[in-house]
Amino acid sequence: MKPQQKKKNTSAQASPVQLTKEKKYRGLGLIVFIVAAALYANTFHHEWVLDDYGSFKLNIYVTAGTNGYHDILTKTYRHGSGFYTDNLYRPLSQLMFATEWQLSPDNPGLYHAISVFYYALACTLLFFFLRRLLKRYNLWIPFFIALLFAAHPIHTEVVANVKSRDEIMCFLFVVLTLYLSLLYVDKQKFYLLPLIFVSFLLAMFSKESAITTLALLPVTLYFFREAKAKDYILTFLMIAIPAVIYLIARHAVLANYPDSENFNVSVVDNYFYDSSLWEGWATAIMLLGQYLVKLFFPYSLACDYSMKQFPITTFADVSTWISMLIHLGLLVYAILGIKKKNPVAYAIFFYIITMSVFSNLVYRIGSSFAERFLFIPALGFCIALVFLLFKIFKIEDKETTVKTSRFGIMASVLVIVLLLYSGRTVTRAADWKNQFTLFGKDVKKSDKSAHMRLYWGLALRDKGDEYEQANIKEQNWAKRQENDRQYFEWTWKAIKQFKKGIEIYPQYADCYEQLGLLYDKIGIKINDMTYRDTAEYYYLMCLKNIPSKATANSNLAKIYYERGEIQKAKQFYLAAVYFDPLLTDAYFNLGSTYGTLAMYDSSFYYYKKALQLDPRRTDAITFIGLNYYNTGKPDSAIIYYDKAIQMDPYVSTGYILKTKVLLLSDRWDEGEQVIDKAQSIFPYNGELYYYKGLVEKHRQNYPAALDCMNNCIRYQQNFLEGYREKGDLFQRMGQRDSALIYYNFVSQIDALTR
Repeated sequence: MKPQQKKKNTSAQASPVQLTKEKKYRGLGLIVFIVAAALYANTFHHEWVLDDYGSFKLNIYVTAGTNGYHDILTKTYRHGSGFYTDNLYRPLSQLMFATEWQLSPDNPGLYHAISVFYYALACTLLFFFLRRLLKRYNLWIPFFIALLFAAHPIHTEVVANVKSRDEIMCFLFVVLTLYLSLLYVDKQKFYLLPLIFVSFLLAMFSKESAITTLALLPVTLYFFREAKAKDYILTFLMIAIPAVIYLIARHAVLANYPDSENFNVSVVDNYFYDSSLWEGWATAIMLLGQYLVKLFFPYSLACDYSMKQFPITTFADVSTWISMLIHLGLLVYAILGIKKKNPVAYAIFFYIITMSVFSNLVYRIGSSFAERFLFIPALGFCIALVFLLFKIFKIEDKETTVKTSRFGIMASVLVIVLLLYSGRTVTRAADWKNQFTLFGKDVKKSDKSAHMRLYWGLALRDKGDEYEQANIKEQNWAKRQENDRQYFEWTWKAIKQFKKGIEIYPQYADCYEQLGLLYDKIGIKINDMTYRDTAEYYYLMCLKNIPSKATANSNLAKIYYERGEIQKAKQFYLAAVYFDPLLTDAYFNLGSTYGTLAMYDSSFYYYKKALQLDPRRTDAITFIGLNYYNTGKPDSAIIYYDKAIQMDPYVSTGYILKTKVLLLSDRWDEGEQVIDKAQSIFPYNGELYYYKGLVEKHRQNYPAALDCMNNCIRYQQNFLEGYREKGDLFQRMGQRDSALIYYNFVSQIDALTR
């Protein structure tokens, strides 16, 4: 009886100890969560950047909110932003983006906060997974590993770039899958098997790279559990079936896009994609060495390392051999550690398995090198580093309590590493604030990259556009002039970067297209057709390299349209919508083209098609009104002009066209009211002064009309009708000599433009 009583007392005393341990685990998990979230708290006020635009900001299915769910599930990843040969299928993150857009449209702060939350949650789950994985080891080991992973600066691209939510969710569900699998092996509870199934299904639909778990799970069970054959079989089936389901779903989606079979990776993205087999392998091995450098010394980080930033190497290059020998050494060490189930060997296998799909050794992928590819593999590095430090400092890693002074020294080393990592993470995350900040920093570190020159050029272009946009509402003439000066200054800087991109890669279609766009805008602004001729040249060079570039076809057509080459313009607009059936601009411009050809049924069709894709497109509404006017329905025209003005009162076209209808209908007072309202918003719009002058001329108030025409010419020097009317006013006022000057000037311009 006494032994039984003693056993009962011992059991009663053991229970609170276990409860204390569980509380301790939760407390350490909370620390991991707080650290991970705090490191990226500075991203909460960041803007959209890099791939955020193609993935959701400019993706019509994501911006449709919950109405876009069906399209997200049944179409490829970038289809909604106009990429039709895309072979990616990652619906989970886009479903999240669409939901967030529904809740708070175009709110980058919300997206960043949610991404940071899921990252912190994933790091916390990682700690609990590691604690279960390493349950025979000292508690400090999983805690240190989780903190190192959370603080590692290599993750800044994933966390600070909202698009990489797919990476975060993939990691979260892979870790959850591994955790649940361990839990099943330990507890033998069959209800855990469907949870493993669901978890891994979500991982696969987050990002296809989760498929490496098929190899990772059995390796994990071997190294850390004495699992039975049925455990291996059942857990493997619970991840193999979701993988098959995903592959079937992906195949079904891609089957709707025959062109996806011809998906061709640009050498701008993967610079050795077209290299020979041996050159490709040699270069990929060299880059694997660069990945290790980034893991050990994550100081010089950049968002792009594409074309020309790294060289194409051969097996005669020392860098390739150094990397190959290091990786072979790691592999041999891992193989030798299999029998003893060495945790460092497991860490190496973890790194190799998860890195395999990004290595470009098994098959060539769409990118040659990217920091985000290290997101999951970095866990292998963190596991190895902590275990090696325990070994170096000769600390027993399986003791539950550690009292040696060596542990304090080792912990101090780890704290220093964590502080260095954390400091670099915070500063690097700050670089991702917006396009201008990120690309301005990274172009200095990745200056040989053609992509980086394009990106920096786009940021400079957008900076110039900010000044152009500011003039829409600016009513101070001096500030407007300064804004114009700034616009041209930043635009010329952008042009310089695009030209550098072409120097690096002479077939770079994107740079040619951007040069065409900017020269075209400059030509319009200063009314110099030579710039538009230059724009035409760059658009043609773009299409020479990529004939299917829809935006270039559309922009080139615009030049032909405004030259009066209507049939030629139509040809390129039709090509644009053929290559990109979602290109709203091309549909709108086809509406204008057919309207010019007096083919109004077709014109209405294309304007309405543009509105289907973008219901807030006010210019389409405005020009539907113009079609109604041209078909003898002025009242319907005014209805559409009013609708456009109501939707966006800061676009002058609706006011001008409505004024024109009213004046031609002898509704002069109503027309003047529209002009006055418009001039309160656009005090420097020359065309409005022109129509105001017509009203004064109708009233035979010629001096006032002349003042209006002077302002028309002052603010819009290329508005020829202003000069014509000025001549007519001088004629009516009996000043024939002055009238002849303006009549002759108009005749000369007419002759030059015929």
